[in-house]
Amino acid sequence: MSRLALMALFAASAVASADDTPPIRDVPGEVIQIEGRAPSTTPPKPTNFVKTKAPPYSERAILSDAWTKAWLLLELDETGAVTRIKFLNKPGYDLEQIAIAEAFKLKFTPALDGAKQPMRSALVWEIEWPSAYWLSTFEGTRSKMPAVVGFPPRRRDHYVPCRGSGPWAMGSIRPTYKDCSKPDLSQIKTAPWIERPAPEPRR
Repeated sequence: MSRLALMALFAASAVASADDTPPIRDVPGEVIQIEGRAPSTTPPKPTNFVKTKAPPYSERAILSDAWTKAWLLLELDETGAVTRIKFLNKPGYDLEQIAIAEAFKLKFTPALDGAKQPMRSALVWEIEWPSAYWLSTFEGTRSKMPAVVGFPPRRRDHYVPCRGSGPWAMGSIRPTYKDCSKPDLSQIKTAPWIERPAPEPRR
């Protein structure tokens, strides 16, 4: 399972206020003015992802010693199942199909509306592939994400510079740069949806 980080929930609650809602006139019967905010929604929570486990790597990502990310928009139904996804940032290095497969493996508790009823929702989600060489060297395995260490707690790779931040000054024989990118939210409206694959028929 990949390291996936929940970044945003796109499920808004309505607001009705006496200050910004004009009074209703010329309507027969009783008029009720609602003040305050509607009950807030409850975001979905992942139930089956392991934060400390790294995602699978492609051969190209290993040979390129890439440190990269995928940013995805996940659409969830009322049961918390991922129904479709779209890329906000692609990871490259032949990792797209791995990202798709990992995203559709995820399971969530459903989002709840203000009345605590299940509702559809969407999440911006991150999958990170640290440098395979870095993980093997400092974590002893390519299947484990960088450990959280020290005080204040921080990931062991905290000293690794972000891509584009300047040259290494560490004297490393294999310097690498982290992908510190943020999701390209402009892709929410334009990127194509990728539907959940149909289940294979039983034999």
